[in-house]
Amino acid sequence: MHTIWKGAISFGLVHIPVKLYAATEEKEIVLHLLHKSCHGTIKNQRYCHSCQSVVEPEDLIKGYPLDTNQFVTFDKDELDKIHDDTSKKISILDFADELKVDLMFTQKVYFLGPDTHGANAYYLLLKALEASKKIAIGKMTLRSNTKLCVLKPINGNCIQLATMYYTNEIRPSENVPNLATNISVDPGHLKLALQIVKGLTGTSDLESYTNPEQERLLNAIQSKISGQLIVSNPAQESEVVVDLLDALQESVKLVKGKNNPKQIIRKEKLG
Repeated sequence: MHTIWKGAISFGLVHIPVKLYAATEEKEIVLHLLHKSCHGTIKNQRYCHSCQSVVEPEDLIKGYPLDTNQFVTFDKDELDKIHDDTSKKISILDFADELKVDLMFTQKVYFLGPDTHGANAYYLLLKALEASKKIAIGKMTLRSNTKLCVLKPINGNCIQLATMYYTNEIRPSENVPNLATNISVDPGHLKLALQIVKGLTGTSDLESYTNPEQERLLNAIQSKISGQLIVSNPAQESEVVVDLLDALQESVKLVKGKNNPKQIIRKEKLG
């Protein structure tokens, strides 16, 4: 697994070196944008409409909009000073019962693994969470943003970390249109609905579900490959061939030079 973040858990006075790994991955099939006439790859560029020019990454700053044409601007150094200076630490703030944490707050899930040193402290925290049947609530800085997070033991030997939304990032359900204030349903209809719920309970689990759209797209891709319905981009292919050819020719020259040093010396003397 690729390490996303490296730091430590601050557990009271205990310092636990850890590494962060992605626990999930998107299985979305990526389709590239191509030019219909030549099948060239379309690339997105950062374009300034005011200057009518392409902008390089080093010329970018960030701005908070005050109105349509006014901004308060920040460069990278200014933003770095604003961010929490404990960028390599997960500070545990509290412990809570798992059922008291609303899934609405869950943002993204990761795995925390022990670093090369400090494995004993890592497993001590894991077993403490297991024995107390608690989860740890903390904060960390990830990709320049201070995040709330929860730590939970899983599978008996690993700590799962989930980043969380702050309360002001959760939209109130009262804003959902057309919600009724006084709800009444027909008792007979409710009885039938409960029978359906009971009949479907325990018939499947999350591991049994697959993405039907992804499967159809994969089948369509395989069908086109089998039927040789494949296009190419001549311009891109020729660039690769030229680069490879140049590299091979230069390599041949170097090999010849190493194998025939007298010829090189003779040429230098002639010069």
